[in-house]
Amino acid sequence: MKKFYEKLEKISKRQEAVLVWALFAALVFGVVILTGTLTSGFHLVDDWEFAKYMDWMTLDHLSLWDCLREAVGFDLTLRFRPLYYINRVLVAYVFGINLTAVSVVKAAEIVVALAALYYCARQMRCNMVYAALFALTVMVGYQSAVWWKLGPQESYDIMMFAVGFFFLLKWLSTEMRRYAVVSVGAFFLMSVYKEPFILLLPFVGLYVLYDGMRGKRVTLPHLWEAVRHRMSYLLAIGVIFTAEMFLILFVVGTNNYSYVGLDESVTLDQYVQVWRAAAGNNLKWYVRFGILMSLILLTYWEHVKKLGWEILLTAAIVLPQCITYSKTALEERYILPCVLGYAFFFVVVGGTFRPLSGKRRIAYVLCLLLMLAAHGRVTLREARYFTYRGESIKAMMESTLSLVRGTDKKVLSCFAPNEEGNRTMYYWFRLHGYDEVFYWEEDKKICNRSYGPREDEQADFADIDVVVMYNEEDRHWCYEPSLDLSDFTEKKCGTITMYVR
Repeated sequence: MKKFYEKLEKISKRQEAVLVWALFAALVFGVVILTGTLTSGFHLVDDWEFAKYMDWMTLDHLSLWDCLREAVGFDLTLRFRPLYYINRVLVAYVFGINLTAVSVVKAAEIVVALAALYYCARQMRCNMVYAALFALTVMVGYQSAVWWKLGPQESYDIMMFAVGFFFLLKWLSTEMRRYAVVSVGAFFLMSVYKEPFILLLPFVGLYVLYDGMRGKRVTLPHLWEAVRHRMSYLLAIGVIFTAEMFLILFVVGTNNYSYVGLDESVTLDQYVQVWRAAAGNNLKWYVRFGILMSLILLTYWEHVKKLGWEILLTAAIVLPQCITYSKTALEERYILPCVLGYAFFFVVVGGTFRPLSGKRRIAYVLCLLLMLAAHGRVTLREARYFTYRGESIKAMMESTLSLVRGTDKKVLSCFAPNEEGNRTMYYWFRLHGYDEVFYWEEDKKICNRSYGPREDEQADFADIDVVVMYNEEDRHWCYEPSLDLSDFTEKKCGTITMYVR
């Protein structure tokens, strides 16, 4: 293994760059192309927004500026992620509802994120193998949903964090000011895209101090010297963090963050149950292999005791995310960015831990590889389901449109309580020249328009010609609408079922 590492390290930087970019591009595009996620279309989730913005621009004739102002202004009444909606509207303006093109952009973001994470690890003195393991540990697993889902903000944010951190490391090693400027800029763009990533900024500040304290005892004079030497950078990061937290707490408000923080109405036992479930599901491989790798490291207890800074840095990433998602635990895309802390400790710190050697190092690396293999299997499974679901929705919408276009037939959408599903139906059919979709309200037992200028208009169920709903194969399924479908013919489209009168 040592000879293999040495041989890899002898290749030129140009050869390394070609190898790294080719490897990550082949991996990401191989997965999204071979599993079919790239061309799977709408999924009755966040991607309905692309159809909404096209509706605004084509049917309501709003200008690009008006769309931007409307989208960002509305979101700021709920959340603090202005750049996300700017990006969202611009993507719709350029690509329309061509979700294949949008998916290519998403996959490209993941390739850049992987490469940037790799080079971050290289800057932190990892060899090529550990650097690749670091990037893959962060991005492969249940969180790989961000490779193909078009709603989550984590793909862009993890890319911007990796770019910002890479240039931070370049600045720390060279002290060239332009790297610091690019780093701060990337972290700012990251922080205005999704709120949990703002909580990575304290880690950034701590890492600057950590670098300045290398080889020194932790004393107030040494800490002050480290702060003074890099005061401008620390101030910039501190101002961004403080300003954005102030805006969230006192301007935007926190009422719309139902999954965030501690709640007096939630008992300790409920918190424990949620995290226990996550530890046996989406987090299970991190937990199991984390325990094994921790035990291996603890056999070097006298050396591990000297990793105080590294443990503090890990906690600076992991704890804020765990507290943020304390009521729901970490699952799927929300594993990002918490897994950054996990990978930093077990791959970067563990991989460069000098005392680790011999059979224990082989066992440690084997744990990392087996964990990656388990998560790779998860990634492929989740990608295939995503494709199957998208193809089901595509078949339903196209079949329904062929039945009703050019007629006065009415469609009943039964996707509530998933409002995004109903909104997809509304905007997609409008963009295809049909506007007779009604929406079933189970609690009131009525067929209502729900959206648009005729939102209060109702229809009798006797006048409905096509009914569409989830079936039990779909993860959004939660009940069967109380409708008499005896006069309808059932047509199953994968995870969606159509009923045609």
